[in-house]
Amino acid sequence: MNQTIKPDEPAQTSRIGRSHLRTAAFTLLEEGELTSVLGRLAQALLIALIIANVVAVALETIPSIYSRWHVFFSDFEKLSVGAYTIEYLVRMWSSVEDPRVAARGPINGRIAFALRPLMIVDFLAFAPSYLSFVFPIDLRVLRIFRLFRLVKLARYSHALPALLGVLYAERSALFASGILLVSTMCVTGEVMHLAEGDAQPKVLGTLPDAMYWAITTLTTVGYGDVVPITPLGKFIAGVTEVLGLLLFALPIGIIAQGFVSGLNRRRFAITWSTLKQQPLFDGFDVTAMSDLMECVKADIVPEHGQITLAGEPAHALFLIVSGTARVDGDHADVLLKEGAIIGPEALNHQCTYAQTVTARSSVRVMLLSHEDLRRLARKNPLLRQRLESAISTQKPEAIPAADPERRLSELEAENIRLRNVVADLMLNKIAPRKSDGEAPTS
Repeated sequence: MNQTIKPDEPAQTSRIGRSHLRTAAFTLLEEGELTSVLGRLAQALLIALIIANVVAVALETIPSIYSRWHVFFSDFEKLSVGAYTIEYLVRMWSSVEDPRVAARGPINGRIAFALRPLMIVDFLAFAPSYLSFVFPIDLRVLRIFRLFRLVKLARYSHALPALLGVLYAERSALFASGILLVSTMCVTGEVMHLAEGDAQPKVLGTLPDAMYWAITTLTTVGYGDVVPITPLGKFIAGVTEVLGLLLFALPIGIIAQGFVSGLNRRRFAITWSTLKQQPLFDGFDVTAMSDLMECVKADIVPEHGQITLAGEPAHALFLIVSGTARVDGDHADVLLKEGAIIGPEALNHQCTYAQTVTARSSVRVMLLSHEDLRRLARKNPLLRQRLESAISTQKPEAIPAADPERRLSELEAENIRLRNVVADLMLNKIAPRKSDGEAPTS
């Protein structure tokens, strides 16, 4: 009768501990969590190790230094390979915390995760070094892979993904500018070949030679190995140089504008863990989370900055990621912390904010525009249900009787909301009548 489940409790505790450890490792390594001292320290150590490896590769090529410190360089390389191996294995082990990986299963998901570009970079950063321990490999070839570790720095820069996103988003414009550049190179090369081919048959006697001159001139490099000698050739060279300045300024301007706009829209990195930590999105499946990742934007509201203003059009929903805010009015002591929902009224068409919310400290917020919010709510009933519940429980702050201006503003906002509700009801009633009116009558 003395049956207990004590033997199972350590196993259950161990599983919970492993799950928490795996979540922490995924958040630390894959999502670059920098809010804790441990996160900042781990990232700083990994970056320092990458830079130290590049410096070591460069110093090894100096004979006087390598002959004196070759033992240190060898031990440092073994230490680096071991550290990169452990990092890679931990990333693979914790990858199932990503819902997109977990949806494929523990094996297939990890295989797909290993085939990601950055994971391939991580693998190439240490795998060739193991071959050098067993087989005689030319160190100069191995040095190429060791320098490849510099690419790992892409993990620790939020600006680089934004730049890659700009290149992908503007691929059509960049392709068009590339075609224009190639066409200009061919035309100016052919014109120079006709103008200088007879005068300099060795360097401009063929079209490929003339195209080589054209590309070096368009890029304003001008090696000086091929120069025009006739007046017509010099005129063509001047026109080509001006065209080069214009043509290369075009893609640079496209990339720069898109890069700055992308950084302004993405003030901090929004990760899967950040979304999963929001109570509003608790229990969402992979598809719903993917839709959110495509729509949600990030912003930072400075201290004492207004997030919403009562009576203003509800253009977006805000979710607090970090920091605190307060509801202005009589209940100024009501604080909004991480996970708080601000402006759920954006779910409804042509509504206004019911509360004025001010940042009490520097606040990081995620925001969804009212168009995206309504589209996601139509697709996800659970999201609509939670937002409607938040709207029903959210009460405007009481307005002191001694403040008639604020009371009048509140009444005007309430009047706008009531008119919107009446307008929606009228439209719903008129629509069936129109359809009846279009039917033929006897």
